[in-house]
Amino acid sequence: MHAGNRGQVLIVFLGALLALLGVAALGIDAGYLYTVRHELQRCTDAGALAGASAFLSGNWIDGATRSVADGRARVFSAKDMVAASFLSPGSEVSVSFPGPYRVRVDAVRNVNLFFARLFLGPTRTVTAYSTAEASVVDTNVKGLKPWGIPFPWEDTNGNDLFDPGETVHKDCPDGIADTSRYFCPGTRVVLKIGTPKNSPKNPAGLPSLQQEPGHFFALDLDASGASGYRDAIEGESNYPVSLGDSIPLETGNMVGPTVQGTQTLLDADSTSQWNAAASLPESDRFHADDGSWMNSPRVIRIPVYDPEVALSNGKSSMVVAGFAGFWIESIEHHQGTVIGRYIPMKAFGQAGPAPGPTAGPVLRTLRLVE
Repeated sequence: MHAGNRGQVLIVFLGALLALLGVAALGIDAGYLYTVRHELQRCTDAGALAGASAFLSGNWIDGATRSVADGRARVFSAKDMVAASFLSPGSEVSVSFPGPYRVRVDAVRNVNLFFARLFLGPTRTVTAYSTAEASVVDTNVKGLKPWGIPFPWEDTNGNDLFDPGETVHKDCPDGIADTSRYFCPGTRVVLKIGTPKNSPKNPAGLPSLQQEPGHFFALDLDASGASGYRDAIEGESNYPVSLGDSIPLETGNMVGPTVQGTQTLLDADSTSQWNAAASLPESDRFHADDGSWMNSPRVIRIPVYDPEVALSNGKSSMVVAGFAGFWIESIEHHQGTVIGRYIPMKAFGQAGPAPGPTAGPVLRTLRLVE
């Protein structure tokens, strides 16, 4: 082989080697950038979901609620490392509200390249974004407790029964002075009655005292007898319930299973107290200020019916008109009357979207939409 040919082969070899090294460098850095992008996406997912959680118990158009959502989104976006360091909540995370009950989190991180800096420069900017929504839940709702109560109404004749023409309250009016006949934050409500209607042992001044013979607000969520009813109180029923469904009533008062199941929930969070300032429960384990209150066993969800769709002696079911969240305050052990406090828009159930009711209490659940 001539010396000139050997020189040409060397040049071709060096060129091929350089190209191969360039491809390898790009491949290594491309993989690194993909990893950073994945880490960044995980942070924005967490931040968006955390931010949207503020809308579970607050109105998205309220400035204070948005401020809470913004703060949660930034804090949770910066909890995981991206490229070996945490994001700066102020400079690398931005939060916006693109629509009703939605939070969008954008994050950016500049990363140093290794081998590809000769081709792409010393650094590259990686971005990610996520949008989460606190969406209405009204179909296939599971995990309900086996109690069903009516919307509050104006009991104008004082007989503890709904009479035609009496006004049903499905919302909490702004500035209402007496919240005892409305589902307002913190309103005390009878969740499970243990005494017949018009009994002097009934709690005075609380809504949801409508009583028909044999109707004590206990529901049969596809359970089997007293043990199944008690298990549905202590755990989470897998029986799916949607708006408009007709749910069978339990045929008896179920005092014993009610007391046993409810006491189990009370004991599981025994230090829980009602925080009047926040209109939320809090305890040593579950706090009102960080959203962990919603994990308390004493925070429950139940179906609600419209008293205008009256129950009569011949009826053995209730028609679901909505869902509502409550914190169990107490139980009266001799009669099994359960008292709770209303919590607006408690998250729960299968992910939406769903149109939801136009008025009255609604449940919301968190989901990523982008």
